[in-house]
Amino acid sequence: MNGSRLRGVLLSGAVLAGALVTLNVPAAQAHYSQCPSGHFCVWQHSSYEGRFFSGTRDTPNVGKDMNDRTTSVWNRTNRTVCMYRHENYGYNMGCYGPGGSVAALPIPHNDSLTSFRFH
Repeated sequence: MNGSRLRGVLLSGAVLAGALVTLNVPAAQAHYSQCPSGHFCVWQHSSYEGRFFSGTRDTPNVGKDMNDRTTSVWNRTNRTVCMYRHENYGYNMGCYGPGGSVAALPIPHNDSLTSFRFH
């Protein structure tokens, strides 16, 4: 293999290695301080960590990234928010009044949230 072709192969390998390193970087983790005032916020893990989702209106489906993955919740609104196991508000799991929060949902509701509604 001649020198310029070898350099090209090595450069391609370096670019590929750099891309692989970039692909393996973990996503930024959420924290309770990221929940904006006026939002209902949910986190994947206990103690308000992991994946994060928030909303200011009725949400018939939290989407594939949070569906059945919620462990912590914080209601930073001035309204009561009710959580549901199924999309379109099926099977009520309980409600949180203004300011209500829990760092770890009880076992029957952990990793079960699919939708929530403001009242």
